[in-house]
Amino acid sequence: MCKSSTAAGKACRNVNLHVFLAVTVGHNFPTTQNRGEVTVTDMAPIVIGGNGHSGTRVFNEILTRGGVFTGFRHLTKRPESEDLRIIGLLNRWVRPYVYGELTSAQVVEMKSDFTRRLRLYFPFRKRPWGFKNPRTMLILPLLNEMFPDLKFIHVIRDGRDISLGNPFATGNPYVDAFLFDDERRLPAAAKMILFWGRSNEKVHDFGQTHMRGRYLMMRWEDLCDYPDAKSAELLQFASADAANTKSIARIVRRPNSIGRWKTHPGPVRKLVLDHGGHWLKRFQYA
Repeated sequence: MCKSSTAAGKACRNVNLHVFLAVTVGHNFPTTQNRGEVTVTDMAPIVIGGNGHSGTRVFNEILTRGGVFTGFRHLTKRPESEDLRIIGLLNRWVRPYVYGELTSAQVVEMKSDFTRRLRLYFPFRKRPWGFKNPRTMLILPLLNEMFPDLKFIHVIRDGRDISLGNPFATGNPYVDAFLFDDERRLPAAAKMILFWGRSNEKVHDFGQTHMRGRYLMMRWEDLCDYPDAKSAELLQFASADAANTKSIARIVRRPNSIGRWKTHPGPVRKLVLDHGGHWLKRFQYA
């Protein structure tokens, strides 16, 4: 048994992962296979991203139930969530990437690190596959370079709920990358709505400009209000099996946290609206 708290335990898990994947899907993972006159090419991933606590887990579960391979539970995905187990890579690379601190050589190294890990976790790519991690939205241009046919599902949630009552509103290491110097002294809720607005705007603009037909933005609230229609839209976008859409859509539950911003004092709500009103209107929340 591997003990997770030790270096030896981590090495043991890595060995087990390699062995498991080798036995399950074989050792050779070519990008293209020739079968007579038919060429079978690797499919590009479907990636799900969004701000923390925006509902990405449910989106991932819908695709998984529609036949998209999203990793092995407790082996390539984090045991406490649907996130791909790439937290080490994200912790190492995302912050310097969003702050523009990487050299061109380091960007190449970052791509190589992600390519190796994804090849290990997803060696067999002849059917729809993909993964979810909120922070992928912050490195979307890089992922799009790595996978020119990548599809991205951009999950967005009301910025007022993201900014008020969200544990990620404080201590988020990426917020300051989206702020001007004088904004970094603002209260946490104001900084979070600025981060929410600018980060989602950046992803939305990139998706619409550079990923036509491969980018889908969906609001968490819309999935909760129209689970059948929105689940069908997700499955169709991912080229997944939509035969059991109604059954799959039953996993969607509207959480009590939707609209939690309304329970906060008026001055705090005004602070968020004053700093984020432009983006709340853009994404049809105000």
